[in-house]
Amino acid sequence: MSKKTPLKNRSERSGNLVSIAPYDSTSNAYKKDSQQSPQTGFGAYLTVAILVFLVVFFVGIYELVVETWIRLK
Repeated sequence: MSKKTPLKNRSERSGNLVSIAPYDSTSNAYKKDSQQSPQTGFGAYLTVAILVFLVVFFVGIYELVVETWIRLK
């Protein structure tokens, strides 16, 4: 009969391929990234540009109508 050695727990065994302490990647999953500054999106700039264009366009149309009315009067 062979002499049996007592079983070692996992931390005492040599040659562990997988670390004993689990790596928890979920602890930082919902943290806000504080290094990145908030950026204004392209849509905001596009909205402002369209509003400015419409104001200038309608003011131009209004001036054209008023000038034409004054000349025809």
